[in-house]
Amino acid sequence: MSNYPKDWTKKLVLKSGVEVFLRPELSSDTEMLWEMFSTLSKESLEYLVHPFTRERIEGWTSNIDYNKNLPILALIQEDGKERIIGSASLSFHSQEAVRHKAELGITIHDEYQDQGLGTAMIKHLLEIAQKKRLKKIYLRVNTENGRAIHAYEKCGFKIEAKLEKEDYVNGQFRDDYRMAIFL
Repeated sequence: MSNYPKDWTKKLVLKSGVEVFLRPELSSDTEMLWEMFSTLSKESLEYLVHPFTRERIEGWTSNIDYNKNLPILALIQEDGKERIIGSASLSFHSQEAVRHKAELGITIHDEYQDQGLGTAMIKHLLEIAQKKRLKKIYLRVNTENGRAIHAYEKCGFKIEAKLEKEDYVNGQFRDDYRMAIFL
């Protein structure tokens, strides 16, 4: 069952010719989300801010509230079944002073990186953000994640700040950039 505006969905074709359908996350997506996150490469997992456990994903899909968080999924048909190959979201703020902005997060499965999917998902969320009359979208990205930084810059994001020693992964500090776009 879907309870979201039709313009939150979109069909697109990747550079490789693969047809993709974008739509908001549903409560029935738990298993497909787990499949996507549990098959990411070690490198991709290291760029994620939080560890992705089955319990975490069950928490997302059992508490969907599009007024607080808008998760958009990228799905393909594979062997007659749907498969999630990307997940992106806007997290909204309820406090009056920061209600004009949202935080963007995105993960693309390794097999589908460098095919334009990340850029397409970001642009789709930016269109939705404009319709919701948001003024600013921001994100955090590891300074060593050149592929993601390039995708964000292609979509108009600019680096606002460098957050030194923001993450601690495998016994080492890593820096992040805070990037943003004004709509």
